[in-house]
Amino acid sequence: MKKQYLLQIGLNFAAIVLLIALILTPFYFARNVSQIAGIKSETPYLIISQVENFPGLELNQEDNQYQISFTKQSASQAYLAVLILNNPTSETKSYSLQVTGDTTTAFFGQDLENQITQINVPSGASVPISLISSDSQQDKQLITFSIHSN
Repeated sequence: MKKQYLLQIGLNFAAIVLLIALILTPFYFARNVSQIAGIKSETPYLIISQVENFPGLELNQEDNQYQISFTKQSASQAYLAVLILNNPTSETKSYSLQVTGDTTTAFFGQDLENQITQINVPSGASVPISLISSDSQQDKQLITFSIHSN
C-alpha cells in the first residue's frame, strides 16, 4: 500500500510539471517568434502620413529624407499635423528635424508660436509634424527635411 501512495504522489507531481510545461511553452515560443518575425521593431521612429487629408500636398520619401510640395493658397499658410512621428522603441528618444531650403518651415507639434525642431518623445508616444509656408512670392512651395534620432 505504501508503494501505491508513492506512485500516486509521483504521478501527481509529474502531472503538475507537465501542466506547467504546457502552460508556459506557448509563451516561450510566442516571445521568440515575435523577435524573429520583426514584431519587436528596431527602427528609431515610424512616420504616419496625413498628407491625403490636405488637398494639393504631395509627399515623396527616400530613406529618411521627406519632400513635401504644395501650391500656396494665401500669403502664409500652415498645415498642422501633416505627418505623425511615432516612437516604437521601449525608451524615450530625442528627435530633430533638419530642413533644407528657406521657403517652408517644418516643426514638431501644432503650436505656431512655438515652432520646435527638437523634441523628446516617450516610448510608444506620437508627435505631429507641421508645416508653415513662407511669405515668398512663389506659389509652388517645396520643403525637404530629414528626421534624426539622437
